[in-house]
Amino acid sequence: MDFLKKISPGLLGWLTGLGLPLGTLFILVEYSVDGNAIDTIPILYDYDELGIWMTIAVLPNLFFFWWWIQKKNILAARSVLGATIFWAFLNLLLKFGV
Repeated sequence: MDFLKKISPGLLGWLTGLGLPLGTLFILVEYSVDGNAIDTIPILYDYDELGIWMTIAVLPNLFFFWWWIQKKNILAARSVLGATIFWAFLNLLLKFGV
């Protein structure tokens, strides 16, 4: 637990905000769709459904945002919010971009 105190709050917020949705996405796809998650994600991208799954996977960031606010750690909450905005931008790129 002492290791987490040495990490800056901003970095911890970014790691939480980027890593948690990625892990949640893999778990959701693995247990919701037949087959392997690594093989299924490109199929979801081909059918334009990956954005829906990504939106659901980012929802745990809301919990961590409010948790950091309650802990009075504004820098970590701001970093989680920035990571959530990054996921939203990535979702927009998937929907309207290349």
